[in-house]
Amino acid sequence: MNSNWRTNISAIDSDALLSQAQSQEPNALGNTLLRLGKIEEAESAYWHAIAADKDYAPPYRNLALLYQLQDNIGDAIALYGEYLLRVPDDGEAHHNLALLYLKQGREAEAAAEFEIAAQLIAPDTPEAATNLGVGYFQRGELEIALLLYEYALELDPQFMPARYHAGIACLYLGQLENAVTALEVVVQAEPDFIDAAINLGVAYNTAGRSAEAIAVFEALLQHDPPNPSAVLNLGYALLESGNRTRAGACFSWCVDSCPPDSVYAQKAAQILENLQMPEDR
Repeated sequence: MNSNWRTNISAIDSDALLSQAQSQEPNALGNTLLRLGKIEEAESAYWHAIAADKDYAPPYRNLALLYQLQDNIGDAIALYGEYLLRVPDDGEAHHNLALLYLKQGREAEAAAEFEIAAQLIAPDTPEAATNLGVGYFQRGELEIALLLYEYALELDPQFMPARYHAGIACLYLGQLENAVTALEVVVQAEPDFIDAAINLGVAYNTAGRSAEAIAVFEALLQHDPPNPSAVLNLGYALLESGNRTRAGACFSWCVDSCPPDSVYAQKAAQILENLQMPEDR
């Protein structure tokens, strides 16, 4: 009764291979046309590839990327969805889909896709996950960077570089309490880590906790009096607290003591000008 089962399976496999081969050729043509800048012809070739074999995944991804570059967000999202039904473990595709969701203001869906992407592309050591997160941070993709730092901390909760970078990402994302919490842990674990202390002070001040920020910067200046970043940020914190006189002294020190083309001197000079503080030092 089932004597032909081997023949039937062989026939099905052959049909599938033939269909895929028929789809591969227009997909490859689409890639070539895209490299030549022939966008409409490439788009048409990708659609021909899909028509030849609806289960062949690459043309869906290629079309999604093409539409993403054209800022055709709706079609790009739809095609990434079709692609990910066929290749669900492509972390980069989940990441691109998340970016598109963000453009549409669909933050919950974007967060879910970023989390999937991080799980798929994150390596299995906290060092590698943190380094990958730094790369995303430097490209301005802060949400996925934070997910990678959090993943690194799942692997090793005591890995301070991941916690430090998580604190910085939270600070930039406006998650101030999370930033303070992370940076406090780092400073307690590594009290000589000056950048962590400065960023903790910045987080305090940004969160409206100027007294704590002032304490951090003043403590730093006891050990490293000429640290211009600490002096400038102390000025910001003092200004936030309403102490314009001491703030002005900090900004004036930056103008006098730092090279004129340094960021510290330039920022301090601008603040002094905005405050209309006399620079009769």
